[in-house]
Amino acid sequence: MLPELSIERVFRRELEALPVPDAGLWVPNRRAGFPLMLALSVAGAALVLVVAAIGLVRETSGAATQPRGAATAPPSLQPSATCEPPAYGANGRCFMFLPNLVRNEAFGYNLMIPGEWHEAQMPPGTEPFVRDRPTADPALTAPFLLDRRVFTGRATWDWVAPTDNRAPAWDLDVQVWDRQGRTALEWSRTFGPCDPAVRTFGSTGCVPTMDTIRGATFVVTTVNSISGYTTVSYYLARGDHMLILRYSTDPNVAPPLGFTRATLEGIVHAIGLV
Repeated sequence: MLPELSIERVFRRELEALPVPDAGLWVPNRRAGFPLMLALSVAGAALVLVVAAIGLVRETSGAATQPRGAATAPPSLQPSATCEPPAYGANGRCFMFLPNLVRNEAFGYNLMIPGEWHEAQMPPGTEPFVRDRPTADPALTAPFLLDRRVFTGRATWDWVAPTDNRAPAWDLDVQVWDRQGRTALEWSRTFGPCDPAVRTFGSTGCVPTMDTIRGATFVVTTVNSISGYTTVSYYLARGDHMLILRYSTDPNVAPPLGFTRATLEGIVHAIGLV
């Protein structure tokens, strides 16, 4: 009978029978390998602790500044930009419509109007006329009016048609007439109190000046009324035609949002003569 083996001896025999790789592959160098591995382990553990601490501090700070129950806005949502009219805000930025080029090849001029502006249709019966001297009767009426275009910065639903032959305040009125052999100065005297022979009262009056725009000399008249209503007219003789650009400002009528008298002046001074 074979001798009985204890369980310890059986385990030891089985362990000794297992194949073991070369000692150089798994036994660390006592002088260099062990301290290096220990240093790397300590550094890695320290890095993990630092990253965890930073994340904890950020989370705690965010929770402290955020009201309880408040929702955090998605990062893709941008606040609406505060834009000065006529600019408008979209996606956190300010935008403006591109200017519109209005060509009038038949009468040889181009206008650059703001992108929000458009042409308004004057109702029938509002055709302008000029008065003759010295009777002040309407001598030059619609048959001598060759072309008229009125431009406005108001929306279509906000534009109110006039009841007389004047374009509404803050609109630009562009007229082309058969000038009937008259000079620009003579034509300027047919409007309102601009005739020197017409007596004016109080603060109502006409101030004539000259202005050079793109090499062309315009006769300019500014008519002021007691109520503060002001009409500015530009006259230019071109061949057999008389070109008139006119606008009015009224302190009792608000201009289109974001536009001023300087806007109208800018349109006039940007005219192209072809």
